[in-house]
Amino acid sequence: MNVGIRRYKELDAAEFQKAVLESVPHVSKWLSWCSDTYSIDDAKLWASSATEMWENGTDYRFVVEDLDTSTILGSVGINQVVAQHKVGNLGYWVRSSALNKGVCTQAAKLAVEFAFRELSFQRIEIHVLTENTSSKAVASKLGGVSEGIFRNKLMHNGVSMPANCYSIIPSDYGI
Repeated sequence: MNVGIRRYKELDAAEFQKAVLESVPHVSKWLSWCSDTYSIDDAKLWASSATEMWENGTDYRFVVEDLDTSTILGSVGINQVVAQHKVGNLGYWVRSSALNKGVCTQAAKLAVEFAFRELSFQRIEIHVLTENTSSKAVASKLGGVSEGIFRNKLMHNGVSMPANCYSIIPSDYGI
């Protein structure tokens, strides 16, 4: 599959909502916003806030897209930016029909390369709930170095949970 990433457009809302709703069975366990009630208005708000946050330099969200069909396959982004230290957090998910095809790893790698080359970031962190084996596998495939399990790192469904933490730095990518 020919995978690319690009900035959100307002016109993406309907296709993005479809991708989210298709993904509820496998994503909702890890990302509480992914639910059967995810509406077109939620998708429009996500796209419009993506533009605003990009301009503020606080969140760089991308649509993951099949470049051959223009189908939205999921989302990847760099958020929790600490500009002073040139650090950001990488997040990712893909729709059910794109699972086990390398899509998530390809898209996440493109986002990491963007952060290093275009934003001059010096560190990307990936925080994954300890039981999310699929996301941990992606982090490892990206070359993420495991730095251990951080206690109370992520809020999940109102509960502070531990997370496996990985890091990637420019030299890991030859940059």
